[in-house]
Amino acid sequence: MDKEDGPFTTLVGSWPLSNTYNNMVKVFTDLIQMGIDFPCYPQLLSMTYQFLSPLSKIIPQLEEINEKFYLYEEFEVPKEPIALEYGKFIINFFNEHPDLKKSIRGTKACLTGPFTLTFETILKSSIAKGLKPIIFEEPRAVMVDWIVDKFAEIIKQIGAAYSDMGIDIISCDEPILGLLVGRKILFHSEDFIIKTINKTISGIKGLPSIHVCGRISPYLRDILLKTNVKILDHEFSTNEENFKVFEKRHFQGTDKFLALGTVESKFVPIKDKKIDAYVEKVDFLKRYIKKGIEQYGRENLIIKPDCGFYPLKVFGEKDGYEIAINKVKNMVLALKELK
Repeated sequence: MDKEDGPFTTLVGSWPLSNTYNNMVKVFTDLIQMGIDFPCYPQLLSMTYQFLSPLSKIIPQLEEINEKFYLYEEFEVPKEPIALEYGKFIINFFNEHPDLKKSIRGTKACLTGPFTLTFETILKSSIAKGLKPIIFEEPRAVMVDWIVDKFAEIIKQIGAAYSDMGIDIISCDEPILGLLVGRKILFHSEDFIIKTINKTISGIKGLPSIHVCGRISPYLRDILLKTNVKILDHEFSTNEENFKVFEKRHFQGTDKFLALGTVESKFVPIKDKKIDAYVEKVDFLKRYIKKGIEQYGRENLIIKPDCGFYPLKVFGEKDGYEIAINKVKNMVLALKELK
């Protein structure tokens, strides 16, 4: 990816549709036809369930009960990567639609990072012994370094496999890091977080990315900038404080990009509000993107929605998808008009 050709467009990944192959094809086709530069495979499952559920089927010590996950004892990292069907979807899609591949710059895959996966893993039995819950009702795996490290190895395997498939941007989605790292760090050291992120993305040959939701503390910013991640992906539309946290100097003269959240992706229905009223207008988005360009430089930016659109399921699939896809469409049009 040549910085001088930017900004580029991409997405975080999730959509408010049922998890079917036809829906994946529909979303992916729509994104390509509207002009997204780096379309991500459509993520139609919970980002943690997508990886923890198949993992629980091959790690005996990890149990799934009512879509919650419980770890009872020490475990071995599987020898083969899991959940590769999403990367294979991209390959199969373009084998069936080779004409569509000509209109994009590349592809993207999203992985759920080890801190977020272990945050959602509850510890039981002997492995929880001596751990006093902090911010949780029960001990969580994220509190234990060696468990987080093993999950990093698991996600590293998937990232390396996706990279071998030729996927260009591979994102390690870590929404929980915004909670774990404020002025101080919960459970871990700065060195451990940097080491863990670098391990997780170490098999990616293209552009490793990290997505963290919410307001980013200056401390977390500095930690992420010290990692080998090439794309720092954050919410700006719903967290405009992040404009004060990041500066052009953080990216100028480096091989790193800032992925700028440009349209809101999480909100609830308001009575009597029409569907199109939830969609940002092109002129508004042009001003918003221009603000980002003026502050950070077009060569340092990637334009994308704040986060995934999975929460819009609250509108129902039909309306939720219409809102989400029109937001992306207007975002792409706004950048094209600016260029």
